[in-house]
Parts: sequence; structure tokens; C-alpha cells
Amino acid sequence: MLEQLKRLLNLEAQKHSNGPSKEMAMAALLAEVMLADGDASAEEQARMAQLLQRLTQQTSAQVQQLLTESLAQQQDVVSLYAFTTELKNLPISEREQLLSALWQLAFTDDYLDPEEEGVIRQVADLLYIPHSRFIWLKEQVRQKTAI
Repeated sequence: MLEQLKRLLNLEAQKHSNGPSKEMAMAALLAEVMLADGDASAEEQARMAQLLQRLTQQTSAQVQQLLTESLAQQQDVVSLYAFTTELKNLPISEREQLLSALWQLAFTDDYLDPEEEGVIRQVADLLYIPHSRFIWLKEQVRQKTAI
């Protein structure tokens, strides 16, 4: 019985390790917001790289690799759930930093598209960020960008 339990735990651990890394999940969520309005400008792409580097503390080369991989996977995205599964276990401060980065990316072109806001709202729900914090973070970013 003990051996069966060990095998079950090992299988469960393998299932969880097959998901995207924290960094890849963040890159994918940023890419999803960037592509939500159907227009990925050079300015948004540069801003996305900057935000991802700040969130992940990785080198520019590592960030470019993440961006390349995440953009390649965007065509296969069916649900944001796969990307938020690991991230919802992060401390609330890190989840809020990610949500703030998503807002910053959405406001990069000085226009908040309803599709972008919808993606960010969905991410906030999946990351268990209260609606009041969702709105507060949005307003903080809006004030900084003076929109």
C-alpha cells in the first residue's frame, strides 16, 4: 500500500511538472494581452519584453527566447487556465505585480481595448485576485500613463 501511495504521489508530481514554467506562463499571459486587440505594434512588443524582464529577473537573451516560444504557442492557446495554474500559488504580491504588468502592456498604445480588459479580468479571476484589487491596479496604471 505504501508503494502504491509513493507511485501515486510521483505521478501527481510529474503531472504538475509538465505545465509551463512560471516564466513561460507569464510570457504567455503578456502575449495574450498584447494580441487581444489584433494589433501587436513594435512599441507593445518592446514593452512586453521590458515587463517580462522585470517580472522574471532574466537576461535579455533569456527573455527573447521566452517571447519567441510564447508567441509560437499562442496559436494553440485554448484556455488561460493552463498558464495560471502554477501562478495562482505565488504570493499575492507577485500575482498583483503580474496583473499590473498586464495593465501596463494594455495601456502601452494609449488605448484600452475591451478585448484586452477582458483577458486581464479573466486572468485576475484565475489568479484569485479580488475585484477591488483588479480595479485598484487598473487605476494605478491608468494614472501613471495619464490616460
